[in-house]
Amino acid sequence: MSEHELTPADLQHTAENPQSTDKNGTLSPEKGEQPTPTAEPTAETPQQLEENAQVLAESPQVSAESPQVSTDDSAEAPADETVYFEDLALSEDVLDALWDMRFKKCTPVQARCIPHLLEGKDLIGIAQTGTGKTAAYLLPMLSVLRDQPHPHDAVNCLIMSPTRELAQQIDQALQGFAYYTRTNSVAVYGGNDGIRFEQERKAFAQGADIIVATPGRLISHLQLGNLDLSRTTHIILDEADRMLDMGFFDDIMTIIKQLPAERQTVLFSATMPPEIAKMAREVMRDPVEIKIAVSKPAEKIDQSIYICRDNDKTPILKHIFSEGKPERVIVFISSKQRVKELNVILKRRGFNCAAMHSDLEQSERDEVMLGFKQRKIDILIATDIVSRGIDIDDIQMVINYDAPRDPEDYVHRIGRTARAGRAGRAITLIGEKDRLSLNKN
Repeated sequence: MSEHELTPADLQHTAENPQSTDKNGTLSPEKGEQPTPTAEPTAETPQQLEENAQVLAESPQVSAESPQVSTDDSAEAPADETVYFEDLALSEDVLDALWDMRFKKCTPVQARCIPHLLEGKDLIGIAQTGTGKTAAYLLPMLSVLRDQPHPHDAVNCLIMSPTRELAQQIDQALQGFAYYTRTNSVAVYGGNDGIRFEQERKAFAQGADIIVATPGRLISHLQLGNLDLSRTTHIILDEADRMLDMGFFDDIMTIIKQLPAERQTVLFSATMPPEIAKMAREVMRDPVEIKIAVSKPAEKIDQSIYICRDNDKTPILKHIFSEGKPERVIVFISSKQRVKELNVILKRRGFNCAAMHSDLEQSERDEVMLGFKQRKIDILIATDIVSRGIDIDDIQMVINYDAPRDPEDYVHRIGRTARAGRAGRAITLIGEKDRLSLNKN
């Protein structure tokens, strides 16, 4: 037997006795057990990384290069005060759509951001996925475009998104909120055919109130002269930190230079790294900063980890799935090649699964996501391409087959479960390679 193999008894013990966490996500040994000494280097667990991120997020960072940010405490509703959409100065058409959709109460990010955006102020929103930030900027923007004069033959608002999936989600939300407003909008993202590209070009020529776009696709249109942003008076950068992580900083700055100086700039991000501060300093004017629940997983997530060898991850995963039929499960893996390999392995074992990675065409991605949403697929095996921007509220379990690169990725991954007040489970497998990478953080 190889030194890297578990005995059946070891595997059973490891899978049935993961390290437990308390309700705050802190690792704690089982009652009556003592920690086992080990000669291996101690690695920070995802929970510890998440706690460190929370400490950093709550600690103000003072820098001579920080952008000038104004705060307005009077706009912040007390934690125990409920704010209703009808209490805000939203247009009647927008309120009618919210009424039809049975949306009455604001989330904290909506209650605090909407009044500032209706006043035309630049704004930085520090909020993670699942806080309602999409509606926080769509609702006031639709109201402003509805109630204030804007040219009909121009692009009036540009919303930038890091991924096609998030762009699609934003566009779907926009269609619902704008139902009564007669707002023209177009979604612009890569991965489709030339016919779609031509449709986008024609939409630009006719004028669109709102464009939802990924940076790469929009740059293509700008380089071909298909798009004029000289009269675009509102720009929203959603998940700005992710766009910078993906290398879009130069593209974003190129796009912003096409806009007029007199504009409203809105930036939403899960974190506030130096690059975001630099961007804010260059493109925003006295922005209001709103911080909401930075890097804090939902309280109803049952978090646990398995310390194991790398080649024991798949047997442990199979054991977890053998405890009960897996349904509404996402398995995150660090590389697309490993996603493909695990998908083949689990399919051979009879599991109903599908792979999601960047090698898929847009039509293939759409087919996989639709199958997962419609419960035709039980297990979605994916890279971080779906860690943000996936709009499914009933995910029961998230498994980090590979440990995430940093605390924010951990929070966004497990944030796919326990949404909309539901409970969920998050499991992270920590192998030898994971411990090495975690020690570097």
